[in-house]
Amino acid sequence: MILRLSFFMLVLTLPLLSDFYINAGKKQKLYPLKESRSVKPNDILTYVDENGRKIALSRDIIVCFENNQTHMKNRLAEKYDLTLKKRLCETMFLYSVKKSEKTLETANRICEEKYVKFAQPDFLIKKEKRTADPYYEFLWHLKNNEYKGADINVEEAWKYTKGEGIITAVIDEGIDIDHNDLRENIIGFANFNDPNSNYPTSKSGKWHGTACAGLMCATENDTGVVGVAPGSKLYAVRYSDNKISQDIAAFDYLMKQGVSVISNSWGSYRKLDSYDEIFKTLAQKGRNGKGILIFFASGNDGRSLDDAGINDESESKYVVSIGSSTHKDTIASYSNYGSSLDFLAPGGIMSGQLVTTDAMGEKGYTDWNYNFNFIGTSASAPIAAGVAALILSVNPDLTRDEVIEILAKTAKKIGDYPYVNGKNIHAGYGRIDAGKAVKMAKYYHIRPTSSTSEVENFVHTIYRFVMEFSSNQNI
Repeated sequence: MILRLSFFMLVLTLPLLSDFYINAGKKQKLYPLKESRSVKPNDILTYVDENGRKIALSRDIIVCFENNQTHMKNRLAEKYDLTLKKRLCETMFLYSVKKSEKTLETANRICEEKYVKFAQPDFLIKKEKRTADPYYEFLWHLKNNEYKGADINVEEAWKYTKGEGIITAVIDEGIDIDHNDLRENIIGFANFNDPNSNYPTSKSGKWHGTACAGLMCATENDTGVVGVAPGSKLYAVRYSDNKISQDIAAFDYLMKQGVSVISNSWGSYRKLDSYDEIFKTLAQKGRNGKGILIFFASGNDGRSLDDAGINDESESKYVVSIGSSTHKDTIASYSNYGSSLDFLAPGGIMSGQLVTTDAMGEKGYTDWNYNFNFIGTSASAPIAAGVAALILSVNPDLTRDEVIEILAKTAKKIGDYPYVNGKNIHAGYGRIDAGKAVKMAKYYHIRPTSSTSEVENFVHTIYRFVMEFSSNQNI
């Protein structure tokens, strides 16, 4: 409250002191804070934006070139007296100016270059983990014995697959790669926050990513819990605490590892051009052009993402935005909503909670190796991502858009809001149904071949029609 009051006083009394950066082609105002310097002069400058949220910058600038113009990278460095630090991905590079006081001005000038798509400071932003912390006991999201049909119907999907052959990833803070229920499925890990370690550790002590990873792909080993896609393999990646350029590098790294599905249970309420560009690259070029599915939790503030001043990563058209449903198959009151919301998946409430993995020993949420304190859209995103892994496992030729289409056609319409063209702002296309989605995916491509009889093609066509009809009728 005090921060917001100070912010509005600043806007009223010192309007000429505002600065700006360019995002999505528009000027975004920034107001400098008096305590804007760190211990190192010319290193960190701190501002508040028009919503009163803090944002900081250093001497680094992310530059994205238009297609086939990356050869201009050295010329740009010479023209603006920049140091070219590294290539972040196919189209983006990281530069550094000599003084942080020049970062915004230089970035804005570079935006005017005809061969540059955008240029932004490598902002230092705080990510918010998208979870809540009440207790729970049962894996109702997989099989709900009390409220029939409120789960994701995964046992029906498991008749066909458990995610074999699919590589998934969790980008988060703190993933215990030595956990008994995770280590068999982990095939790689990285830390984009600590240059001295690859281990995806936790600084907060909560090991949030361990809970997310368990919901998606905890192994089936007769102990503990099991994930939605226990047959899939996992890359465990520690995100940067605040550097966007390192997050870009993390997504680029995962694309090069052949990952098909990425789960993100975090957000900063800043859908910057640089994030959107790397999401676009993965969605359009990942999986050899078929597209990587990037899932994001919509957040737990119970508010509309369409409100003025809200511009979240989960709103990007290149990601799949996931809200939460409850054990009674209702829309969770805390779940953020809006026109960008795509689907709901189980997230839990106080009276109906989930269970998942926790960091081993005393270093996580509990001392019991399993998390009894984890709900929210943080839980929903990896559950939905696990269903995508099941879909691709039965039909790896599906494109990203086809997977989303299958999820939309088979989702269950829940809530008290009308669905227009199959969708509404509170539930997206509805709550995900793994069983129906996997069945539809199995026969999704009907391509007659010399080895396929007319009868088989007819059966597949009828099956697909029945699946789509039953989904539309909520059978």
